[in-house]
Amino acid sequence: MINNSSGLRFKRLIALLAFPAALLLSQGQAKAVLNVRIFNDGPNLTVNVTGNLSNLGADLGLTASSCLGNGFLSGQFDPTDPSVLCTGVDQVAPYRRVTGPAGWGGTGNTGFAGLANVQGLNFQLYPSSYNTGSSYNPLYDPYKSTYSIDTTYILGEDFFSSVTFNGKSLQSEGFSVNGLVGTWTIDGTSESINVYVGAASVPGPLPLLGVGAAFAWSRRLRKRTSAPLITPPQV
Repeated sequence: MINNSSGLRFKRLIALLAFPAALLLSQGQAKAVLNVRIFNDGPNLTVNVTGNLSNLGADLGLTASSCLGNGFLSGQFDPTDPSVLCTGVDQVAPYRRVTGPAGWGGTGNTGFAGLANVQGLNFQLYPSSYNTGSSYNPLYDPYKSTYSIDTTYILGEDFFSSVTFNGKSLQSEGFSVNGLVGTWTIDGTSESINVYVGAASVPGPLPLLGVGAAFAWSRRLRKRTSAPLITPPQV
């Protein structure tokens, strides 16, 4: 004899689990981000860029340029070159506009890290405080509030870029605030760039992996409930 009430309860449970899982998955796909993390790595200072983008934004048509060296970080309040961040192997690439805060704090200017201290694809971020001083190379003004990404990057794929500054730290470079310090939106898109300072919790792929596991489990459960449940014969 088929136990219809048990099967109905299982199917209701599947529906309850599948809906929030589908909602989380759709939210994760709706907006892609790059996460920049500036943190102490033992005796050194490291900057990592991870995530993915599905839309890079419009090429501004400015003269393509590079960081002029491998890896660079300058604090928002450094008077010579405020709010400059370059990771990965240096590359000449086009600039695209971003909208967001003036910078990420900090007062230091680490200088170039060198080729031995960079990994991954090139990434550059120049918030609105970049070269604010009128006496300091005003020709760079069009590059304020821009970012640049390696020309070999393929949309939708995982991005990785890193630079390490030997003998530097958050303290030596004047970073005093931990956590998410700014979000920059890539103009004309729903994509964003988040910058974290210190031991912040940067979002990763684990929630989506959990959603995938929930879908797999519900699929197995659906197969089980689709089969007739037979009541054992009574002796």
